[in-house]
Amino acid sequence: MNFYSLIFLLLTFNIYGQAPLNIKSYLENYQISKAAKDFYNGKFMATDDIRTFSIIDSLETKNNLTRPFYILVVSKIIDKADGALSESLGISCKNFIESHPDFLLEFLYSKNALVDKKFIDDWVNKIGSEFMIDCECQEQGITNSFQKALSKIKLDNNTKLKQFYKKIETFCH
Repeated sequence: MNFYSLIFLLLTFNIYGQAPLNIKSYLENYQISKAAKDFYNGKFMATDDIRTFSIIDSLETKNNLTRPFYILVVSKIIDKADGALSESLGISCKNFIESHPDFLLEFLYSKNALVDKKFIDDWVNKIGSEFMIDCECQEQGITNSFQKALSKIKLDNNTKLKQFYKKIETFCH
């Protein structure tokens, strides 16, 4: 796909780069970190180390074209995380949904074959676990988080956000 075709696709379908492209395009992209590519290719296990945390930090990238790969990789890390890594992930996941709800929801609810439907539950469980630690799953903590996310979301994604937070409430109770 050439540069102009990609721009046309982004503008025409208004996808904001959150539905993942094909894996090959990410693995060949010089803007994707070596750590993220190496984890994806099974060259190391996620743990509470600099490489893993650098991947998690990359969720905050401003690059709409590379962000879906980082969400994909973090979703795979969530599935395998335990101990200190799991605790750190909870904070990062909660912050990400509150700060960038559209990015996460458009990824998780895409119909792309790369996006395993269990990722939704993995993110819900990780964020719910953070609420259990942070505010003992008090309704006010979840409501405050929902309101933060709601203030930043596109109207198109309101229903998805409500469904997502309903799953978090269910997890917590």
